[in-house]
Amino acid sequence: MRFGGHETFPVREGWLHKGLSLIKDDPEAFKNPFVADTLGVGRNMAKSIRHWLIATGLAETQSRQNGAKGKVLSPTRLGSLVLKYDPYFLHIGTWLALHINLVNNPDEAQTWKWFFSRYSGQRFDRIACSEALKRFLNSSGQRAPVLRTLQRDTACLLSSYAVPLPNENTDPEDASDSPFRRLGLLTYFRDSHMYRRNEAEVSQIPAELLGYALCVSKAHSDGDLPLREACFVEGGLGRCLQLGLDAFIDVVEKAEAELAAGTVRILGSAGERKLHIHPQPAADWMEAYYDRNFTQVAA
Repeated sequence: MRFGGHETFPVREGWLHKGLSLIKDDPEAFKNPFVADTLGVGRNMAKSIRHWLIATGLAETQSRQNGAKGKVLSPTRLGSLVLKYDPYFLHIGTWLALHINLVNNPDEAQTWKWFFSRYSGQRFDRIACSEALKRFLNSSGQRAPVLRTLQRDTACLLSSYAVPLPNENTDPEDASDSPFRRLGLLTYFRDSHMYRRNEAEVSQIPAELLGYALCVSKAHSDGDLPLREACFVEGGLGRCLQLGLDAFIDVVEKAEAELAAGTVRILGSAGERKLHIHPQPAADWMEAYYDRNFTQVAA
């Protein structure tokens, strides 16, 4: 369970592209004391980029070959798919997958898992949110860091997703806004300093992300799930994207219609309907998404 590996920096535009491209060519790049200069960022930002590569499931640490001591950082299968199809992180499906990975990665992003799977606040301020996280950790018997650390982690999460209103006149070239704001999951009201949760737009959710989320959350390992349970299971698509049951069923029906026969099915009659997902590794769902929608980017 980790808090604060992001050095208080939300993901910024271009960061993951830079970091992923770097470790593709040099798995030991982040051991170089001058890696920040290579990335064109400050030293703490370079640490943050490394954290986000791991937390989002784009990279993983591996032992050096030939029995040498130490670890290197290499792209995961998802990272390799992104490099192949979406190296500049332009597509909403990529960001949805990274968001789902964060929610299902308590070792690196415990606050993300708690906020999207456990926290029930619909309208709240930052202080109330961080204090609720503290209470949750204390009541669950987990060793909690000091409140200041939790406040910084909560602030990073909220800054990552919240779209401020009213909008300010900002430079369109400004890269400080997190791309996770594209998901539309939070709104920040400047006048009241309050945040509001939003349901994700169903039309923006690629069909393959339904199966991807259930696989990453390991919810589908127990077989077919009742639709309501599939919607609200921890780490699943419904929780990650704050969908109500009706919206979740819309996603399921969309996937059933768009994907190959048998890939996603609703079984049973009204009142006893279950969700059937074709069993396959999570990365296969993302490869299917990219294959169906995009062509490979030339190296």
